[in-house]
Amino acid sequence: MKRFLYVLFFCFSLIHAQKYTITFFGFPAVDVNMEIDSNKIDFKAKTVGLIDLIWPASNHYSVKYDMNHYGILSIEKNIRQGSTSYTSSANYSSSDSVLNYDKQALKRIPEIQSIFTLLLQVQKEPVDALDTKWFSMDHDGKLYSARFLWADTSTISLADSVIICDHYRLDIKAEEDVTSLPEQSDYFMDNIIESKAIRQLWVEKSGQHRIIQAAVKVFGINIIARIKHV
Repeated sequence: MKRFLYVLFFCFSLIHAQKYTITFFGFPAVDVNMEIDSNKIDFKAKTVGLIDLIWPASNHYSVKYDMNHYGILSIEKNIRQGSTSYTSSANYSSSDSVLNYDKQALKRIPEIQSIFTLLLQVQKEPVDALDTKWFSMDHDGKLYSARFLWADTSTISLADSVIICDHYRLDIKAEEDVTSLPEQSDYFMDNIIESKAIRQLWVEKSGQHRIIQAAVKVFGINIIARIKHV
């Protein structure tokens, strides 16, 4: 069951706009809500249906970022999943280029991003500003690099609409970093950086440039999530 949930939370982590439902074999599994207010991102995910009865989870992530380069200003998370419940936070100090977690201070460049700011960036920047470029990413106190690889222009059909999208693959790799926080149980944060995962995004080419579809292949399972309302 935990492995199944890991896959679902992989998928919601790739969704970064408005409201979505993740389904598995046609059954609703996770509802996702994303709100952007000025330089702040609020991201909520809650299990629904049968999954909520078996292994309930309700996680909330909030990130404030620098609007010039998407670097983290502060990040908070409130986790409730199964019998586990905890909160954690970090704040960036520009005076000494340090990301201060609850129990640890980590040297980070001002442009250090999170998975959430990266997925905001792909909706705001043109292809040529993103394609093949590596971005530094802090993930629960561990240092990673991430890049978007543009694959093609393709269409996604939703209800009566056909949406032209830029199709990306998202790569994430670990960098040397000995100043890591202790591991904590969080389906998303523990598993989005899984090295064997294949992560894909379809971002509408015009209009609001929302992420229309996200797909993840991991543990031999394919999960697809789509935006609720076009």
